[in-house]
Amino acid sequence: MEIGLAIAENQAEQFMRYLAHLMEWNKTINLTAIIDPKEIIIKHFVDSLTALVATSFPQNGVVLDVGAGGGFPGIPLKIVRSDLRVVLIEPVRKKCSFLNSVIGLLQLQDVSTFDGTIEQYAKRPIRHAIDLIVVRALKYEGIRNHIPTLLTSKGKIVLYRTEAIKKQEMGEGFHLVSETAFVLPQGSGNRVVTVMEMENL
Repeated sequence: MEIGLAIAENQAEQFMRYLAHLMEWNKTINLTAIIDPKEIIIKHFVDSLTALVATSFPQNGVVLDVGAGGGFPGIPLKIVRSDLRVVLIEPVRKKCSFLNSVIGLLQLQDVSTFDGTIEQYAKRPIRHAIDLIVVRALKYEGIRNHIPTLLTSKGKIVLYRTEAIKKQEMGEGFHLVSETAFVLPQGSGNRVVTVMEMENL
């Protein structure tokens, strides 16, 4: 399945500025192993946007990107859906500095960073009720236990994977909503976007 999303000219410009900034910072901080600009566009930017096709994001929804790294998928999602409120969780301080610089460069509103782990974030006394948790570069099993305290009752977990999820990987209290397979452009591999919800008792 091709992704089939259209983006506006101003959004394309933001992506180009993001790309240049990422490549510049990547010389000193390891944000991505991919250094070819075309590959970054497909394997990071386009890949990040597959979730918008795979599931619905509520208007003005709060999205938690766990292990944001170079900003994927949270910042591409925000560029295309400016209504979303995005929290980027990233425990590596240098990467957090990069994320904050991108937010400033692109003048993104309603995007914040959290310099720590999901475990630390979950223990904060005041935090948003999260509509969607997106997980792209982390093992889901490692964060699964912290999800119930963060999600709203109708909240969704969106996993960017390369294969379908197995029942035992989901964990107790979660059920599968959908799985959508994508073929990334120019032979750049496959992506499976897995969407789950918590069982409402």
